[in-house]
Amino acid sequence: MAIALGTAFARLNAGSSTVKRMFKGSVGIWNADAADWINRVQANDGTVSTATANAVTNFCNSIDAAGIRDKFYRLNLFCGTGLNACLVPLYRGPIFGGTQYGNTTDTNNGPFVSGDYAESVGLTKNVLSTKYLDTGLAPEDLASLATGHIAAYRGSGAAANQAIIGLRDSGETHYYELFKRGDSKHHGAWGGTSLALAATESAHEDAGLLLVSRTSSTSLTLYRDGVSIGTQAASIVPAGTDRNWFVFALNAGSPTSLWAIDIPVMGYSIGNGLDAGQAASFNSAMQTLQSSLGRA
Repeated sequence: MAIALGTAFARLNAGSSTVKRMFKGSVGIWNADAADWINRVQANDGTVSTATANAVTNFCNSIDAAGIRDKFYRLNLFCGTGLNACLVPLYRGPIFGGTQYGNTTDTNNGPFVSGDYAESVGLTKNVLSTKYLDTGLAPEDLASLATGHIAAYRGSGAAANQAIIGLRDSGETHYYELFKRGDSKHHGAWGGTSLALAATESAHEDAGLLLVSRTSSTSLTLYRDGVSIGTQAASIVPAGTDRNWFVFALNAGSPTSLWAIDIPVMGYSIGNGLDAGQAASFNSAMQTLQSSLGRA
């Protein structure tokens, strides 16, 4: 059941304790980030069901409880009813009410159409399409590049030589990306061209959360579902670039290596570095959300 949540949260902001009790998630805590997202979805002509409102509220509460809210400069869970809802990111900065980064909504290039999205599946592009999203967020927007992460929740299926999310600077010397290579390995990079590579395993074609995180100049780790599957210890000092992160493509001055395959993406995030424990906490919150939305 969809409810006029925008109106409800307007009343909440005016001090309605009744509305606050209506939308506080199964853990019993109302969340300002979730409420703000619902308002922005409705402003973008999307809608949010009560079940999804609670699922997103629970996700936000889990992120807060893990102490990792400040790790996210941008996070989109690709949920809500309709494509207009899907394009509205949940987080646009590391602090609620603080500076917002990137585009207000993910810029739809191609474009994706309503048939490309279902909340129970995620956002999908077909094999021949050149569709991608522009986040409007670039590495130089972050306060520091010494640490950082990129994550994407992908669906199951075989892919090769295709970018889930990423960019490369004009000199092709600094990569910030999650990529599926032709040799069937996933790789992730945060600055430099040294990559955290995962071993080739059939499980790597299953649905799950891929996350690459740099926590120091010599520590880059690629995680799958919260577990390390590749590391790189080369010393790297990441450099800034004004190229925006693309989702479903790599921004190398133009969209290249497009994720042109029938494998849905169910969310992504970009921000500060996550250590092993924090990556596990993020994964737990993401897995619970996917289950709540009825996704594989």
